[in-house]
Amino acid sequence: MKGQLAITGLVFLLWGCATPSPAGGVAAGTSVIQAASGNASEQLWVLDSGWHTGLILSRAELEQPLASLLRRLPHSQYFAFGWGNRKFYIAPHPTLAMDITALFPSRGVVLVDACKVAPRACFSSEVRLRSVSVTSDGINRLDDYLAYSLQKDAQGKFEPVAPGPDLDSEFFASGLSYDAFHTCNTWTAEALHVAGLPVSYHGVIFADQVWGQLK
Repeated sequence: MKGQLAITGLVFLLWGCATPSPAGGVAAGTSVIQAASGNASEQLWVLDSGWHTGLILSRAELEQPLASLLRRLPHSQYFAFGWGNRKFYIAPHPTLAMDITALFPSRGVVLVDACKVAPRACFSSEVRLRSVSVTSDGINRLDDYLAYSLQKDAQGKFEPVAPGPDLDSEFFASGLSYDAFHTCNTWTAEALHVAGLPVSYHGVIFADQVWGQLK
């Protein structure tokens, strides 16, 4: 019985990691956390849509090594990044077979969703946003981590694999492996840790484990 409940919980988690945050509304639950040390002069946002977490950065904070992404969407000012299982995240209607397969090591994918307006006006009221202040060095490390998460082709370019759910969104290949113990929320926690925030990624599977560390 406990095993069945665990599998059911992980399947629900996959549904969360496969559901892009809906656009078009005013986001709720905004507050601020700062980096543990240094002069926190840069800002990013953590989003939580219930089961799924991701990151939002402004164009000014995404120069090198992510310049090629910016050129694809020249009129957007903010970029949301989400990571998940490739087949499950991309599929408009995921199947149970995809649920089970995604629990085991499998290919990842990065969703890049561009916003022309500020994050609070770009996501629906169900999505919680938290403003996070980090150092310039932290932003540089985070940019490197995002670039590391994206897979490159033989020409050194990021590989688009499918259109995203919104007009200005796209899925890109990732070389990182997804499984039941390395989820979209593990990825977000790792990114925040790399940026210098007091966030641990060890044992993080669910969205609340990320959100709780930001309070």
